[in-house]
Amino acid sequence: MFLLLYLKWYRVCLRKEIGASIMIKNAEVSDMIPQKATALCIYDILKTYTDENHILSVEKIREKLKIIYGVEMERRAVYRNIDALRSMGIEIQGYQENREGYCLLDREFELSEIRLLCDAIVASDMITEDTGKAIIRKLINTQSIFQGRLLQKTVFVKSEKKIMNKQIFYNIDSLNIAINQGCKVSVKIMKYGVDQEFEEREDSPIVISPYVTLWADGNYYIVARREASEQLEHFRIDLLRDIVILERGVDMVFGGINPGQYAEKYILQNGENQEIYEVECKKDRWQEIAEKFGKNAVLIKKDHMIFFLNDSEKITVRIKTVPSVMREWILSHVEEYEVVSPKKFKDEIQRTVMEAYRKYCS
Repeated sequence: MFLLLYLKWYRVCLRKEIGASIMIKNAEVSDMIPQKATALCIYDILKTYTDENHILSVEKIREKLKIIYGVEMERRAVYRNIDALRSMGIEIQGYQENREGYCLLDREFELSEIRLLCDAIVASDMITEDTGKAIIRKLINTQSIFQGRLLQKTVFVKSEKKIMNKQIFYNIDSLNIAINQGCKVSVKIMKYGVDQEFEEREDSPIVISPYVTLWADGNYYIVARREASEQLEHFRIDLLRDIVILERGVDMVFGGINPGQYAEKYILQNGENQEIYEVECKKDRWQEIAEKFGKNAVLIKKDHMIFFLNDSEKITVRIKTVPSVMREWILSHVEEYEVVSPKKFKDEIQRTVMEAYRKYCS
C-alpha cells in the first residue's frame, strides 16, 4: 500500500514541477499571464483555499485573483473557467450542491493518505530530517491550507537516527536507470568505521548486474548478481557509492525474480528456513506473542477449559518462524518463556544462558 501511495505522490510532484513552470504567482508580472492560463489560477486558488468545509463565493474568487495574480475577472469569466476545469474531469462542487459557492473535491490524495505517507517518512531512518521536512511540506501542499494546518499540528520529524546525506536518492535514480537500460554498474560498498564514518569494504569495488530495487525491513536494497557469479545477492543502497553505469549488458537470470518472495526469504528471514517451536508461558503473555508472530503463533488447546484460565496460569504456544528470530525472542524474554521443543533448540538456549551466567556471575 505504501509503495502505491509513494508512486502516486511522485507523479504529483512531477505534475507540480511542470505546472509551476507555467503558473506565475507574482502580481508584479501579472501582465505576463495569458488569458487562457487564468483557469489554472482559479484551480490553484480552489486547491489552496477550499475543501469540503471551506467554500469560496465567486466574489471571493475574484478577490483572490486580484490580490494573488493581479488579474481582474468578471463573474461570467469565472463561471466559464470553472466549467472548463470541470470538463477536464476536475471535481468542483458548486452552488447547486452547497448553496454557498465553490470548493475543490478532486485531490490526488485523501487526508488519511497524506497522514500515512507523512508517518512513513517520519519513521524512515533512510531520510534526513531536512529532506523529510521538505517532502512532508510538499505532501501537505496537496491539501488546502486548512487541512494542512491540521497535519502540521500532528506531523513530527524525528532526527535521532537519520542518515547524514542524500546519497540514497542519487543511488536509487542511478540504479533504476541502469535497470531500465539493462546495463551493469560498478559500485563501491561501504561500511561504518569505528569513528562512525563510512569506509570502503575490503571486497570493494565490484561490478554487478542490477535487477530490482526493493524496500524491506526499513531499508532500500538492490537485488543483483556480481560479475562472474551465479548467486543472487542484495546490497543496502544507502551503503553504495560511486555508482557508474557501464556499457555492458546485465547477466540474464533464468526464471526471473520475485521481489516479494526474495525479500521474505533472504532479507526478513536471513535465508533461513522456518521451523516449528513450542514454548510455555503465562496466559497474560499471549497478546505479546500474537502481536509479534501473528498467525504463525497458535495456542495449543488441551481442552475447552483453556478459555477459563486466569492470566497467571500456564499455556503452551506453537510458533512457526526462523531460528534467528526465535533465538533473539527467547533470549530477550528468558524469564517469561520456557522452550518445550525442539530439544536441540532448548539445549542451545540452556548453553547460552549458562555461558552468560558464568560470564556475569562467576
